[in-house]
Amino acid sequence: MTKYSDNDTGLEKYRREFPVTDSYIYLDNAGVAPVSLRVGAAVAEFLKEASSLGFAGYAKWMERVERVRGLSARLVGAGSDEIAFVKNTSHGISIVAGGLDWKDGDNVVVFEKDFPTNIYPWLALERKGVSVRYIPLGGDGRISIKDIERLTDSRTRLISISTVQALNGFMMDPGELKDFCSRRGVLLFLDAIQSLGAVPMEVDKYGADFLSADGHKWMLAPEGTGIFYCRKERAGEIYPSLIGWKSVVHEAEFERVELTLKEDALRFEEGSYNVMGIIALGAALDLLFEAGIERVHSRILDLGDLVIAEADRRGFEVRSPRERDMRGGIVSFAGPFDPKKVKAGLMTRRIVVNERGGALRMAPHFYNTEEEILRAFEGIDGLAGRS
Repeated sequence: MTKYSDNDTGLEKYRREFPVTDSYIYLDNAGVAPVSLRVGAAVAEFLKEASSLGFAGYAKWMERVERVRGLSARLVGAGSDEIAFVKNTSHGISIVAGGLDWKDGDNVVVFEKDFPTNIYPWLALERKGVSVRYIPLGGDGRISIKDIERLTDSRTRLISISTVQALNGFMMDPGELKDFCSRRGVLLFLDAIQSLGAVPMEVDKYGADFLSADGHKWMLAPEGTGIFYCRKERAGEIYPSLIGWKSVVHEAEFERVELTLKEDALRFEEGSYNVMGIIALGAALDLLFEAGIERVHSRILDLGDLVIAEADRRGFEVRSPRERDMRGGIVSFAGPFDPKKVKAGLMTRRIVVNERGGALRMAPHFYNTEEEILRAFEGIDGLAGRS
């Protein structure tokens, strides 16, 4: 297992990018992750330009926006014209939920324990006669393709599922999902917020029609900016719920009023961009690509293996997959303690973890170290007896 040391010339240098490590052992990257120094520098540079240049800097900013669009496309294995910027994951999901031509009697399939972001937009369709069907949580904490198959029929329009489950880090086989949706002619929406930045992603491997994720978790960007992927041939099937001057093909012809929507994902960008947020996202993606997504992924899995080993050593119940190809960056475990109390107690010791589903959830990123995980477990040892 790779360890960081003073002589390390690999990923160790990126740890210095995260000042949070001076104050906390931060193991909640699946919640809200810290941003890096270079993200802060990119935002500071934009604000300096905005205050000194005003509109004179606009053309340069638009060039940066398009560069980040290209980085985002590279991150998911898509074309730049298949990427729209959104404010968060819910925004992207709502584009599809509100834009498809639903019929009374259609149904959508979701995971019963998914984060509410991936449930509420679909529940809102019940007013149109669309029903929501829930995939049950398996006894092993996993989602079964057989359960999905039992829930689908000729009126199933779409399956919406997280690439990595926030509850326990479970990750479905992308090929299995692709084959199933292709056979049934069902649309597939991926909530990728728990994988982008931690797990390599190619939308074609899943056969995904749509994907949404905002940047404040594993992508290590600030809250408020995300990406929405729409397969090129699907864009025309989604009528935007929000429409503005940038939705149309002649966006720069302000005196021409003609509602001709763009034919690609850019039809979903209705107005002015959150330029500062997009620039921040770009700086975060630059860091991840510089470090190497595959290398980051391997490092995260190594740290997850250590979490599992330490939980096993104490006889805790590990609720996350042990197989590396079925697990994202999240590891959840339960023991003879109250996870809410232990979480709060660890915070007083400046150790940040989370609690989900009656278990502690650790989510180390590539800037974390083995020593930090060992210290977190020492903290649990000290608190568990009093919980």
